Amino acid sequence: SEQGKDEDSLKAYQQSLELNAEDAELCYNLGIKLGAKGDTKGEMNMYAKATNVDPQMGGAWVNWGTALAEAGNLDDAEMMFVKALECGPDVRPKALMNLALVHNTRANEYAQGGDLPSAKASALKASNLLDQAKPLLDELASDAAGADADSQRYITQFKPLRLQVHRLYGQILAGAGEYAACEEEFKRAAETYPDIPGVWDMLGRILELQGKTAEAAECKAKVTELTGR
Repeated sequence: SEQGKDEDSLKAYQQSLELNAEDAELCYNLGIKLGAKGDTKGEMNMYAKATNVDPQMGGAWVNWGTALAEAGNLDDAEMMFVKALECGPDVRPKALMNLALVHNTRANEYAQGGDLPSAKASALKASNLLDQAKPLLDELASDAAGADADSQRYITQFKPLRLQVHRLYGQILAGAGEYAACEEEFKRAAETYPDIPGVWDMLGRILELQGKTAEAAECKAKVTELTGR
C-alpha cells in the first residue's frame, strides 16, 4: 500500500540519518516526510538540524517558517523567512511571498480588532513585498529550462495572493475614511488584473461611495462584460 511505502521510506531516511547526521539535505528531506505525515514537531526539528549544518539551505528555512505560520506562530515564522532571504536568488521570491502572507494575516487580525493604523502598515508591507517578488517570479516563469514543481506552485499562487492583498488594503483604507487612496489601490488592481470581475466590482463600489456615478457605471458594465450577465 502507499502508506506502507511511505513508512518504509521514512524508516530508510531515519536509518540514513543515523549514519549521516551532518547531511543537511537528508535532514531537509526527512523534515518534508515528517511534515507530510503530520508530525509537525519532528518536521521542524529536522529543518532546525538542516539549517544548523547548512545555514544557506533556503528551502529548509522556508519550510520551517511555513510550519510555524501554520501553527499560528507568525513572529518566529517571520524570522525564518527573513533568514531565507539571505540564501540566494532561487529561494528569495518564495521567502518574499511568505513574508507577505505573514503581514497580510497580521493586517487582517489588526483590522478585525479595530486597529486600523497597524492594519494599514501591515497591509502596505505585504503589498511592497509582493511587488518585490513579482519580477523574480516572472524570471522563474520565463526560464527556458522550466520552473520546478515547487517554484511553479508559487508562480500559480501569486495572483490570488496579490488580489487578496489589494482587496484587504483597499478595505482598510476605506474603513479609515481614505476613499481616494482606496480608489487608487483598486484602480491599480484593475490595471494589473483587468480580467477579474471582482476587481471592477470593488472599484465600482468605492467610486459610487464618492458619488462618481458615471465611473462607477463603467465598472458595472465591465463586470457584466466579463461575467456575461
